Amino acid sequence: MLDDNIPQPWRARGTLVLTLSMVAAGLGNMQRFPYLMGEHGGGAFFVMYLVALCLLSVPVLIAEVAIGSLGRGSPGLALHWAASVGNLDSRWRFLGVAQALLGLVFAAVAILTAVWCLHCFSALSSGQLASASAIDISADFLAFVDDRPAQFTRTLLLLVAAGSVSALGIRFGMGFLAWACLPAVAITLLGVLDFTFVYTDMRPVQDFLFSYQTDDWQMSAFSQALAAAGVTLGAGLGIGMAFGAQSPTGLPWGRSVLAVAVIDASFLVVTAVIVSALLFESNVSPVEGLAGLFIGLPYAFANLPLGETYGALFFAATALLAWGAAVVLLEPTVLLLANEWQLGRVSGAVLGATLVALIIAALLFGGTLPLLRVGTWSMQWLLPCSVFVTAWFVGWLMPRPVLRGELYREPIWLFRLWWFVLRWLAPPASLVWLQQAVF
Repeated sequence: MLDDNIPQPWRARGTLVLTLSMVAAGLGNMQRFPYLMGEHGGGAFFVMYLVALCLLSVPVLIAEVAIGSLGRGSPGLALHWAASVGNLDSRWRFLGVAQALLGLVFAAVAILTAVWCLHCFSALSSGQLASASAIDISADFLAFVDDRPAQFTRTLLLLVAAGSVSALGIRFGMGFLAWACLPAVAITLLGVLDFTFVYTDMRPVQDFLFSYQTDDWQMSAFSQALAAAGVTLGAGLGIGMAFGAQSPTGLPWGRSVLAVAVIDASFLVVTAVIVSALLFESNVSPVEGLAGLFIGLPYAFANLPLGETYGALFFAATALLAWGAAVVLLEPTVLLLANEWQLGRVSGAVLGATLVALIIAALLFGGTLPLLRVGTWSMQWLLPCSVFVTAWFVGWLMPRPVLRGELYREPIWLFRLWWFVLRWLAPPASLVWLQQAVF
């Protein structure tokens, strides 16, 4: 029986997979992946990225979902119950609380990304950027970034929408994201991909993304692949525990998470082709970070036939992805407030969205430096540490029979492989990821 404080779960496995895919695609390194893939060996880097997914994010996310299914509560309560089953210190519950709070930081970043994407959507759809130069587009975007009150107003509107969807509950709110938002985004991106095939030359993209350069098989490239893979599935943010707690018992957790990884990789490849093709067509070199996404891409779209229409669709889709990821990232905190503080679902969603608004206000009105520092600390320090501690707790401290009981739907060979990777490979991989911040 489920705990009375946990709402009755959805009945479809597909809802769990698609909802987790929403946050995976929303956090999917759209700003960095095309550049990293091209600069670190093309196809070789993509292979390293897939290996990194299997070594780090996939096993840790499976572990989180299994703990959530075992504990049937918020991340804190799930870890408390798991610790009691394993005769461990009950203070492990604070790991779940810390992960939920870290998820709020990532939700704030996702909301800001959605706001910036909506600005590009508005500028392209209105014709404001028709035949504009790169300098004009850069000036327009920087002027918007400097207008902090306008950004904050838009973030509040998006947070109201995010909190409302979260308050609808796990079945209706997350079901809306899974079965309406994600398919709409996928269809839109496929349409934009078709546009790039028609109006751009794909030969430079093939050389940049899909060439096989064995000289680029280096440790530095693998470290970058680990960092990209570590962020994308949302492992270490309490999402897996929150959704595992509210999903039907007896689902094949391992294969469900593997399906999420496949969907995430598919989104990354599609967006990498779109971004690289458009930038090369406009004689813009793919670059890492905000400049490539919010300056280079609008410039490319604005100077192609029908580019403004397809550019508006592309940025609308990316805004929806980022907003959807923020909704999912709210879930661990909403569940924590609803269960542990007895606030109820609606109050938990309101308070969770309010906390994200406070984080965004601190980032926007604290100057540029706090925004950069929060991003660096969250992605390069806090998240790798969270992933490492989760892998250590589940892989080394939790009794193996208990975990096998949660993963009984998986073949024994798959369970043993997951157990081996989680114990012996995921912790060192997270430390390799962490060392990038140290050195």
